[in-house]
Amino acid sequence: MDRIIIANKQQPVIQRLHDAMEQALAYAAAIRDNAQDDGLPIPAELVASFAADYEQLVSILTEAAS
Repeated sequence: MDRIIIANKQQPVIQRLHDAMEQALAYAAAIRDNAQDDGLPIPAELVASFAADYEQLVSILTEAAS
């Protein structure tokens, strides 16, 4: 298996992003649970806004990978 090489200065930043994404997933799960418990979905516009943010994040990281 190939070893992944990451610059030393990138390691703490990547770890922070990883931690933030783990926390975001936990928040998303809580939002889902609340919506299901209450029987009240969140607005589709809010989901679209988060999806746009995610797409921008992927685009930025893709640029960093090239």
